[in-house]
Amino acid sequence: MGPIERFEEEYLDVSTSRATVRELLELLVGAILFVLAAWALTWYLLGETIALYVAAGLSVVFAITIVSQAYWAITGREDYE
Repeated sequence: MGPIERFEEEYLDVSTSRATVRELLELLVGAILFVLAAWALTWYLLGETIALYVAAGLSVVFAITIVSQAYWAITGREDYE
């Protein structure tokens, strides 16, 4: 079995299982830490205004991701079965 087949198999294993509350909380905490780190680095390098735009953009992306994961955790992923 080559690396592509292993990756595909692992992806399908993860995709077909429902996310747990712990995994959703880990995603939330990771997203918050990532946004804070990106904001701090951007503020240091480019200024406060651009840092706020970066933080806002990343917050929107992560919010969509978390809502999507919560939806799939509730409804399940029958499309992969």
